[in-house]
Amino acid sequence: MKRTMCLIGFVILLAAQMSFAGDLSRVGTVGGTQLLIPVGARSIALGGGAVSNITGAEAIYWNPAGLSAGNKSELMFNNMQYIAGIDLNYFALVYNGGNLGSFGFAIKSLEFGTIEETTAEFPDGTGRTYSPTNVVANFTYARRLTDRINAGVTFKYVYESIMQTSGASIAFDLGVQYAFNSNLRVGVVMKNVGTKMRYDGRNLETSFQIPGSTPDAETGKFRGVAITTDIPSLFSFGLTYKLNLNEQNSLSLSGAFSNLNEASDQMYGGVEYNFNNFFFLRGGYTYDIQLNSDEQLFGATFGAGLRYSLGNFDFVFDYAYRDVKDFFDANQIFTVKLGL
Repeated sequence: MKRTMCLIGFVILLAAQMSFAGDLSRVGTVGGTQLLIPVGARSIALGGGAVSNITGAEAIYWNPAGLSAGNKSELMFNNMQYIAGIDLNYFALVYNGGNLGSFGFAIKSLEFGTIEETTAEFPDGTGRTYSPTNVVANFTYARRLTDRINAGVTFKYVYESIMQTSGASIAFDLGVQYAFNSNLRVGVVMKNVGTKMRYDGRNLETSFQIPGSTPDAETGKFRGVAITTDIPSLFSFGLTYKLNLNEQNSLSLSGAFSNLNEASDQMYGGVEYNFNNFFFLRGGYTYDIQLNSDEQLFGATFGAGLRYSLGNFDFVFDYAYRDVKDFFDANQIFTVKLGL
C-alpha cells in the first residue's frame, strides 16, 4: 500500500510540474497534434470525460490504468469520419495476463486521401499526387495494484510524413485509477510526455534561378533548417459516479478537466444510461475554458451502444456523433470490440 501511494504521489507531482494555464499563444506551434484526436465511440459520446472509468482497449488512448480494470482479452476496431474528409482508423489488441498484468498494442492512423502537388512554378498542379502519413503506435502495460487501484503506462512512437519530409517523436502516458467504492471512481493521467518532433527531408530543399538571369544560368539551391517542435502534452483528472436505479437500470455521471501545454484548458462532462448491461445511451459535452462560445470547434456529443454476451465471449458495438461547428461536417464514430 505504501508503494501504491508513492506511485500516486509521483504522478501528481509530475503533473504539477507540467501544469499551467493553457497557453493560447502556442496554438499551431506544436507537432504531432494527431495525438489529441480521440478514439472510441463510447468515450467520445461521453464528451471525453471517461478518464476515471474507462476500461479495456479504449483505455490505451484515454488512461492506460484502465487496461487492467477489465477481466478479458480484447480486440477493438474503430473508425472516425473526422473533419475535412479525413478518416481516422484505430486497431487495438489487449491481452489479460492475470496476475502478470495486462498488455496492449494499438495503432492509430489518419487517411487523407490523394492530394495534388502544386509548386510556385506550377500553381495549377504538376500532375503528381501525394498522400501524407500520420501514425501513432502504442505499447501499454497495466496492473491492478490493489482491489481499489489500477496503474498503467503507455509508450508510443509518433510518425508524420509529407512526401520526402518527415518527423518523429517518442513519448509516454502514465495513469492511475482509484475506486473509493463500487459507485465512485477517480482517475489521473499524464499524456504525451516525450521528445520533440524533428522534421527534416528533401522537400526542405528548393531550386531557384536569380530573376533576370539567362535560361542556361546555373540553378541555385536553398535548404531550410530542420524544424523542431514540442508535442501536445496534457494532464487530466476525472471522476465518475454510478447511480443504481434498480437491478437492471443505472446512470453514470462522468466529469474531467484537462490542462494542455499548447491550447485552451478543457472541461468534459457526460452521462451514460445502462439497461441490463445490454443497451446504452450516452451524451456529453467538451468545453474549451479559455475560448468564447463562437470559438468552440466541437459541440455536443451523443451515442448508443449494444453489448451481447455468450459464455465468455462479448460483442460490443458503439456509435457516437460529435457536432462540429462552422464549415465541417459532424464527426461520426463506429467502434466494434470483441472480448474473450
